[in-house]
Amino acid sequence: MDLPQLFLQRHDVLYDFWLGELWQAVPEALMRQRPHPRVNSIAWNLWHLARVEDAGLNRFVVDRPQVLDEGGWMERMDLPWRHHGSGMTFAEVDELSQRVDLPALQGYLEAVRVRTGQIVTQLAWDDLDATMDEDRLRAILVDEGLAHSQAEAFLANYLGWPKGKCLMNFGLTHAYQHVGEIGVIASLLGVDFD
Repeated sequence: MDLPQLFLQRHDVLYDFWLGELWQAVPEALMRQRPHPRVNSIAWNLWHLARVEDAGLNRFVVDRPQVLDEGGWMERMDLPWRHHGSGMTFAEVDELSQRVDLPALQGYLEAVRVRTGQIVTQLAWDDLDATMDEDRLRAILVDEGLAHSQAEAFLANYLGWPKGKCLMNFGLTHAYQHVGEIGVIASLLGVDFD
């Protein structure tokens, strides 16, 4: 098994097994609900993990337009936010959770999944040691609107990350972290996965 196959095997498990069942098992009202005042909704988590994967791989790893922009997904999801959600207040989380068009969100997630597969199969794996310079990173976080707040903290965190770390973190590790969170939220809401 080569590296693209290994990555895509784990990515497919994420989308087919962990995320695929959610759309059938969780009623729309529960997708939008926060089970505790300090916990995000399932809908917010799905949007956030898609935004991070979309922006992280397309802008940090291969420097191409985001799926969000090419597919008119902000309008389709009925959301005004370009950023990835980190730093949102709970009032903003509530607004997103109630406002988002869930079928469009599901479509956006699938479009991001397809793009990630294209990126991984076409990637020059020898280039994964390259890093972005500070000006380019700042342009993505600030000028392109990826950072909702705390842009300087994100800049300090991501500065020096090689493309390989971006690929693995934004394409797998981050998403699996939120899938675990989604599982806890679903159990707190009483969802029974058979």
